[in-house]
Amino acid sequence: MTVVEWNTVSFVNRDTPPTITTEEIDLDTCFEDNQIVIEVYSAALNPVDFMLHKAAVPMLSSAKPKAYGRDFSGVIIRKGNKVSNEWMVGDKVNGMINFLYAPHGSLSNYLIINPERNPSMIHITPGTKELMTLEHNEFDISSSWPAVFGTAYAAIFYPGRDWSKINNVLVLGASTQVGNCFVQIVKNYLNVKNVVGVCNENSIEYNKEFGYDYLVSYNNGKTVENVKEIMETKLNGEKFDVIFDSCGSSDFLPVMNDFLKPKSTNSYYSTVVGDSVFDYKNIETLKTLKSRLLVEPYRRFKPWRSYNYYFVAYYPDHNIEVLGNEMIEKKQFNPQIDSSYKFQDFQKAIDRIMSGRCKGKVIVQIKKPDDI
Repeated sequence: MTVVEWNTVSFVNRDTPPTITTEEIDLDTCFEDNQIVIEVYSAALNPVDFMLHKAAVPMLSSAKPKAYGRDFSGVIIRKGNKVSNEWMVGDKVNGMINFLYAPHGSLSNYLIINPERNPSMIHITPGTKELMTLEHNEFDISSSWPAVFGTAYAAIFYPGRDWSKINNVLVLGASTQVGNCFVQIVKNYLNVKNVVGVCNENSIEYNKEFGYDYLVSYNNGKTVENVKEIMETKLNGEKFDVIFDSCGSSDFLPVMNDFLKPKSTNSYYSTVVGDSVFDYKNIETLKTLKSRLLVEPYRRFKPWRSYNYYFVAYYPDHNIEVLGNEMIEKKQFNPQIDSSYKFQDFQKAIDRIMSGRCKGKVIVQIKKPDDI
């Protein structure tokens, strides 16, 4: 018998703050034959955590705890006798769990999962150690990228374009975590010729490090004009094959045909968040539902639209983690971390994200490797 405390950051509904809840489990009996137990070392927060928290209307939500956290990294400490030998006790793993509401998420000291039902899990690749810093260990880095890299992957590969024929790409929201992963994939893995990014003027030097060929500022309120100038002076007037919006913008929707190549060339505009910037502090459930259930399907399927529109929907796919590891090993992908916080300081991590000033992922350190 190995009885331990299972600590999880969770909430009940949108009127209750996230707190650490505790229950006792026996590590030797808490899992089924097809499950593994992972001791979580690091976890990352994502916008979906806040969206689901705000969407949990008291009248419609159960009184059961609902957990925070999807991205994780850790060590397998138990396995069922029907689990493949691909997963062994002592293996270091990272990935993402996919759920709507569940009592336990990655902001826990343990995860109990069925590997066959969680394709977004992989062994931590050795090259991760080369990315470590004094502040961030291999588990921090490994938990920082599955969801954002997966979202960028979905925006790139799910529309079905032949990227060998793509020359020009525009990224709205170059400083976002998804935008950062996006540019590293298209420049370092797909070798796209020209990638233009739009960001805050204070972030231009930072974003240059990740492969953008040209960066323009939105601060003067002339984003469209600034991009037009780059297109005419640097791209020889050639329009974009892909416009990817990772921040929430409607700037180019009225003038899309001036910037995007003809629909017949399979060019497309894709977005992660819709037409407006995601406001962490003032998430409105009805507004979010309207956007997801009405506005986005309308834009995607209306027959008279003159351009291809794709709303990015990410789902678990083992190929995402495989590519991420491959790029890390080839030094083509460097996941970015904004800051990290101890488990008991999880609220500080939430506040940091709410500030809207992050450059990289915010990590919650559940356990440090030197605690072993």
